[in-house]
Amino acid sequence: MPPKVEKETWNDDHTAILIRGIIRHCLHHRSELYQLPGLEGVSDHGGDRINKKVQQILKKVCEIYPNVKAGVVEEEMKLLSNVRSKGKGGNEGGSSPKENGGGGGSVNDTPKKRKVKDESDDE
Repeated sequence: MPPKVEKETWNDDHTAILIRGIIRHCLHHRSELYQLPGLEGVSDHGGDRINKKVQQILKKVCEIYPNVKAGVVEEEMKLLSNVRSKGKGGNEGGSSPKENGGGGGSVNDTPKKRKVKDESDDE
């Protein structure tokens, strides 16, 4: 049996850690928020309006708690973009095919078939 952990009293540091975790989780899974019913009318520009509103709400949450740093949302956005640029985490954490020089090719990366003009047609 593991040793008994002595219980601590909750303090502002615990709150700051929890809020950072909530922000990280919310930002990492924000693509799921774009699919919520009722947001169809504001989901233009690839969900940019929703993304900005999510960030705005998270910043307001940070303002409520005195021990939470002001730039937590920006820090987490930067960390998330660094993870994506390194291609970790599959589709959610990876960069887009266009950024990788792909996009528009076939799924299994075989070259596209091109029509070859028959030389006998020229005569």
